[in-house]
Amino acid sequence: MGSNPFYGERALKYDLFFKTAFGRAVKELEGELLVEALKEFKGRELLEVGCGTGVWLEYLKEQGFKEPVGLDISRDMLKVAKAKGLRKLVEGSGAHLPFRKSSFDAVYFMTSLEFMVEKREALLEAARVSRKAVVVGFLNSFSLLNLYRKVKGLFKESVYSAGSFLSREEILKMARWVGEVSRYSLRVESFKTTLNFSVDGFVNPKVERLVGQELPTGGFGIIKFRVIKRDGAGKGD
Repeated sequence: MGSNPFYGERALKYDLFFKTAFGRAVKELEGELLVEALKEFKGRELLEVGCGTGVWLEYLKEQGFKEPVGLDISRDMLKVAKAKGLRKLVEGSGAHLPFRKSSFDAVYFMTSLEFMVEKREALLEAARVSRKAVVVGFLNSFSLLNLYRKVKGLFKESVYSAGSFLSREEILKMARWVGEVSRYSLRVESFKTTLNFSVDGFVNPKVERLVGQELPTGGFGIIKFRVIKRDGAGKGD
């Protein structure tokens, strides 16, 4: 998160997306996967890395979770989050988290890792400050939705032009790197997707639920890692 693509009007436009009919449906489907991944941590300490305008901080509170701590590099995004009444907001970089090791029960990303320059380092930092789990929600490069967005981005600049879509394999490669350079291993516990038959502006929640969450082609994917700490292993802390 060394650079900040979300400033000024971009911060406001990001938040407005979730107020559209399409945005509300997307939030509902993605939120179901996030709650499933984090359900064991209700009432526990959570950190969202790249919290933006606090969409998912607010969502988890509505679902009965304790308000997570939200960190973002964009002051403009955090201003929007603060205006919603969210209190646990920190300005900072995902690659250099200002927290002690094992400060949280779980750490999660929701389509924020794509926009970070130092992606591997951000994942390593998440493992360092988490006691139990790291959850990565990402925009899947192997999907109809994000293929459409890629092609559209060739002709018109969008918020996606500032980031890069990710694949499950790329994230697993980053997780292996974390294990190679540190005493933290990230073991895959689950992988699910949604938005399999969606393009920008269209999604059918009934169809998405009917096809299930096991297809690898969903526009949104979520990987849950269990954090394993190896005493004395690796090259760093």
